[in-house]
Amino acid sequence: MNQLITFLLEFLILSIAFCIGFLIIRNYTTPTFKRFYLLAWIVFSISFPAITVKSEASPELSVRQMINESSQRPTPNVALKEFHAFEEPQTTGGEVIKYVKPAEAAENNINWMAVIKSLYFLVMSFFMLRVMLGIVQIFRLKSRSKYLEEYEGHVYQVNDTSFKGASFFKWIFIGSEIDDSLIIQHEQIHSKLGHSFDILLSHIYCAVFWFNPFSWFIKKCIALNTELEADAQMLQSADAETYANTLLSLSAKSKGPMVMNYFGAFYLRSRIVALTKKISHKRWVSVFSLLMILGMFFIISCEGANSSEVMAERLSDVKTITTRFISHQSDTKQKTGKIVAIANFSPDGTLEELVEQTTYPYDREFEVKKEFWDVPDKSGLPYVMDGLSLGKAEKSFLYGHDWPSAYYKHLYDKTQSGDMPWNEIVEVDNETLPTEISTRRGFEENEFVGFGMPDVTEYYKYEDGKVVSVSSKSDYKILEDGKKNKSLEDLLEKNTTKEQREFIESRKRKSGKIQLVATYEYEGDLVTSIKHGDAERRFYYENNLMIKSEYIRNGEIINTRIHYYKNSLKDRTEIFNRYNEPEYTITYEYEFW
Repeated sequence: MNQLITFLLEFLILSIAFCIGFLIIRNYTTPTFKRFYLLAWIVFSISFPAITVKSEASPELSVRQMINESSQRPTPNVALKEFHAFEEPQTTGGEVIKYVKPAEAAENNINWMAVIKSLYFLVMSFFMLRVMLGIVQIFRLKSRSKYLEEYEGHVYQVNDTSFKGASFFKWIFIGSEIDDSLIIQHEQIHSKLGHSFDILLSHIYCAVFWFNPFSWFIKKCIALNTELEADAQMLQSADAETYANTLLSLSAKSKGPMVMNYFGAFYLRSRIVALTKKISHKRWVSVFSLLMILGMFFIISCEGANSSEVMAERLSDVKTITTRFISHQSDTKQKTGKIVAIANFSPDGTLEELVEQTTYPYDREFEVKKEFWDVPDKSGLPYVMDGLSLGKAEKSFLYGHDWPSAYYKHLYDKTQSGDMPWNEIVEVDNETLPTEISTRRGFEENEFVGFGMPDVTEYYKYEDGKVVSVSSKSDYKILEDGKKNKSLEDLLEKNTTKEQREFIESRKRKSGKIQLVATYEYEGDLVTSIKHGDAERRFYYENNLMIKSEYIRNGEIINTRIHYYKNSLKDRTEIFNRYNEPEYTITYEYEFW
């Protein structure tokens, strides 16, 4: 589900919950309690969905921006808007979900999402402009008004006979023919309680979420409640009947900026009823409303679960994953639709096998069954099914950031089963979190072996249980045939070519030296960069899902992969060459148990 749609749904659910709660409590609680309830409505209806929402859709905009920002070379005339968009998933028999292949996009297609966004921002800009113009009008009103020194606070007299009374934060305005202390006291209470903040916030909230009918409802409720709260405090020093008569006598509507607290006819009937009616406090009403709203929060929290957890839950029911490629290159165009890889799973969720039928550039014609060190992480499998190598990064995605332990287990099992060549012996310093893994060749003394089969020791450094660097040392051995008793030089001369001897000498110079193999960088638990010699792979994420990866050599981006999702499952991968030209699209088909 698209992130924006998810946010709007959660926003609407909370708005409905708060609205129902307010309708229940409004006749049984004080205006002060209702004020904080209404402000909480605004704050939580925005912030909570923003915190909990997790993207389950194609992160199209952020990806496009990231391509432009990360590109370190001039971008050729390849329009990103030409990327193919997929249709909604097709379901067959409630079991198999296959995604429709992308069609050639028409050049003049209308981008309805862009139209809707433009309309939204146009209307929002209109309402925001009204709010800003209202604030400007208040400053102009103040500049044209007369300051009254005889009153406490910032009281100004407006040169308008129809103007009754109003306030904006600490400024209080009264009409030129008004001489009633009750009006000034009323507006002073507004100023003291900071009601202008409530009014201004409700107008901005309504301007941003103008499409939500509850936004207009809450704006009206806040405007009325500020008056009720001020009226309630007025009754502490004024007679209710006298004050009500004052409201009736000065009930004509005031003209002026809309973002002010006005004394006048607004909600006159409700205010007079409130003056004469005693509030019947019922604690159960508040408790019930609170429990109902908390229930809504719980529902949204469950819906807004971490994307990686949602993916893990969905992947647990996967029976097969099939990847296919669609070519944008002339040399492989005719092979569009060919299967790249198929992963088969058992009912208990474990991987039975992963068969690769072709790899980049997708022109191979034979199958290879991929061998794994250990049971791979199912969420990492889709990233290795594109047919384009992840290099050193593949270990982290398949076996976790402490993958050396899986590597040692793999080597040990092979030595025990006799599958390792040359009777190799594997040693480790710590099986749980190895810092050294050594592989020694167990040669027979009288066995003739050429040069090039070294003893290898790999060194691992960790931070917070994650591999941050890998180094390696190779110790090469020269073993002579004891029966023939020939010198090393004779053996090399007779059994190797000149190129092989030069290679041997280069290996000999490196023998016994520790060399850095790769370094890993993380952001939290997510690997963001792996450097290996002059090569580097970078990874970018959104809501814990990888949305982009780059392969770089000598500072130049060789290829880029953009990942898209539906319902937290990988939908497709777009592959671009060093010139940012689209090469291939990898699609994903899921069959569930």
